[in-house]
Amino acid sequence: MTPRFRFFNRKADISKVESESNDSRSPTNISISNGLSLLHAIEEQNSQQLCSKLSIVRDNALRSLRNVEKLANELDIEKIKIEETRFEPIVENSKRTVVSSLKRECSLDIPQPISYSQAIKFNQRLEALTSRFREVSTSHNRVFNVFIKKYAAKLKDEFETLSSQSKNVTVILNEFDAQQKPFLECTGLLQMLSEENISIAREQQRLQDNRTELRIFENRLKELNVQMANIENSVEYHEYTRANDEIKQVEDKKAESHKELVHLFSPISRALTKYSYGISRESLDRLHVLSNEPWIILSEKEIRPYLDILVDIQRNLSTEKIQLKDTPKVSRHLDSLIKNLPTIRDKYQAIQQRLVSLYQRRNAMFDRRSSELKEEIKRATRNIDEMITDTSLLEGQVKEKLLHIDKLHRESEECLCNIFRKKYTLLV
Repeated sequence: MTPRFRFFNRKADISKVESESNDSRSPTNISISNGLSLLHAIEEQNSQQLCSKLSIVRDNALRSLRNVEKLANELDIEKIKIEETRFEPIVENSKRTVVSSLKRECSLDIPQPISYSQAIKFNQRLEALTSRFREVSTSHNRVFNVFIKKYAAKLKDEFETLSSQSKNVTVILNEFDAQQKPFLECTGLLQMLSEENISIAREQQRLQDNRTELRIFENRLKELNVQMANIENSVEYHEYTRANDEIKQVEDKKAESHKELVHLFSPISRALTKYSYGISRESLDRLHVLSNEPWIILSEKEIRPYLDILVDIQRNLSTEKIQLKDTPKVSRHLDSLIKNLPTIRDKYQAIQQRLVSLYQRRNAMFDRRSSELKEEIKRATRNIDEMITDTSLLEGQVKEKLLHIDKLHRESEECLCNIFRKKYTLLV
């Protein structure tokens, strides 16, 4: 029976653990890196013990392989007696195949495992070896049992020895993995705790940077508001405000003039449409203005061409070249429009001149500085809002991560205590 693999199997190790367990009431401060070093040292020790155990298995396996190689060499020179000559080619071919396979497998090196990864490869090599020998014996089973009986039994014993050694390695590795599990889990916890500590330090620094940047934005906003207040309290600003208010009123009058003109031209829209047939391109363009954009007339230097069209439409109505159901009413409206349009245009141009005067009076540089300040205030306010949101989210993340780190901290200390039978306080 394969002996069970055990950790802390030396007396010195046991006494050390027992001594530490007796001192469990006084926690020892330890850094994460030192904790990892302690665990790594034990894992290294256990790996060495594993390799030492497997070294015995390797020696046994090599001994069996030397025996198999010796039997293969003897079989190679053995002259097999075959009563029926017709079987001789088959037997000789099988013998050559068996001898070749055995020698090839025996010639392959089986390195001494000096680490856990090499122990895995060692196990895989033994499994492959026993599998190959099983295939050889199975494929040539009849030749073995009938023609080379005296080698069959010996080879079978060696194959079973190798198979037993392979199974023994599997058992040793399984036990090693099972008993190594708490060390690996504790190492994983400490590594995760270390990574989370690094991560939380970065996030806390980022949070501190956010708060610093937020204070800078807030101070800048205060400065901008003071500058804006100084501007708004100045005589120039009050003058600027009055000019802006008046400009708005005049602009409203200008817009109202547009609407009024559209309303005045609305009753003659059908007459304009009927008049459009058979006129020149130039007249057609002016007619389009009268029908769709009559306010353009108000900015024209000369409105006589438009008045001529309106007069001609009125004449066509009177001569019935243009026929409408409400011709008298449209004709009267045309007459009023022709008389009042010059006056309307003069009033509109007076409004335009007033606007030009107001814009000239207003201080352009002052207007630009005021606008720049307002934009800066808007931008600073937006930055503050964004920074407050980002900082709030980051504070939540930091709080959540701190809770997770606290949990990892407790679990790490607990796992160290379970392994070393001693209370440890992990230093942050």
